[in-house]
Amino acid sequence: MKISKFQFTIKPQKELFLPPYKGSTFRGGFGHAFKRAVCMERNEDCIQCSIRHNCVYSYVFNTSILQEVEKGERFPHPFIIEPPLENKEYYGINDRLDFCLILVGRAVDYIPYFIFAF
Repeated sequence: MKISKFQFTIKPQKELFLPPYKGSTFRGGFGHAFKRAVCMERNEDCIQCSIRHNCVYSYVFNTSILQEVEKGERFPHPFIIEPPLENKEYYGINDRLDFCLILVGRAVDYIPYFIFAF
C-alpha cells in the first residue's frame, strides 16, 4: 500500500481569521474546493451520478461500503490533513500556514488534484 506525506505552505491572499484548532476549517474548505476542482456534475448528488465509480471526488470523499463492513459504515477517507498546531487566529498577507497532507493508496496518484484544490 502506498502512503505519502506532503508538506504545504500557503499564504493568505487577504487577512484571515481562523479558530485555534484549524483542522475542521481546513477539512471543510478543502472538501468544497476539491469538489469545485474535479466534479463534472457539480449540481448532482454523488450517489445519483453516472460517473461516480470513476470519479476522483467520489473516491476521495464517498469511500465505498464493503460487504465485510457493518451496514452503514464506511472506510476512512484516503487522506489526512495535519493542520497547523499553533493557536494563532489572525493571519496577515505576509504570514504563512504550514500543514501536511498524508495520502493513502490510490489517492497518492491523485496528488495533482489535491494541489490544485489547495
